[in-house]
Amino acid sequence: MNKYLPLVSVVALLCSGVALAGSPKGPYAGAGIGFNTSVDNNDLSSACGVNGVLCNDYCDTDKAVNAYAGYQLSPIWGVEAGYADMDYTARIAESGGTVTGDQQSKALSLSAVARKPLARNVGVYGKVGGAVWKSKVTTTAGNADDSGVTPTVGVGAEYNFSDHFGLRAGVDHFFSMGNDAKMINAGTVGTVDTGISTATVGLHYNF
Repeated sequence: MNKYLPLVSVVALLCSGVALAGSPKGPYAGAGIGFNTSVDNNDLSSACGVNGVLCNDYCDTDKAVNAYAGYQLSPIWGVEAGYADMDYTARIAESGGTVTGDQQSKALSLSAVARKPLARNVGVYGKVGGAVWKSKVTTTAGNADDSGVTPTVGVGAEYNFSDHFGLRAGVDHFFSMGNDAKMINAGTVGTVDTGISTATVGLHYNF
């Protein structure tokens, strides 16, 4: 149940903005760069912690890029499609170098967006929707390639330099990026079913 608390929180945020003024109608598009979280060490391999085997994720975060396009349907509500390339969502190295490998993930999303202005050129937004993900695992123990569908939520802030150009900083959370509990489980390689978040900063253009 706790896995979906971010989803409940963002839905509440969207509903709370219904009576508030927002952005003008119109299409927009943008792109950003930042980082994504990675799979927890405990989800890397069933051998981790057994008979003295230690497993390390190379790093807790990795590079992420995103692109999006949307349309503001009303002063508050809009719809947005997005693409996220999360590069490495997991990288494993068992002690002794017996097994090494990584998981790379990408996602296409479609979300409802609600905006709330804080000042003339500054506002915040929340979004909730779904995403189609694709993850690929490549290890010295074997490979795996899966895809699926997951809920996704996001929050962020926007600053408009002019009528057309602006800056966006946001966090998006994908509730699942795989099908299995471990990347390597009793010698079987799979994509890891775990939540991944991205934090990005970029520019957007209002048409």
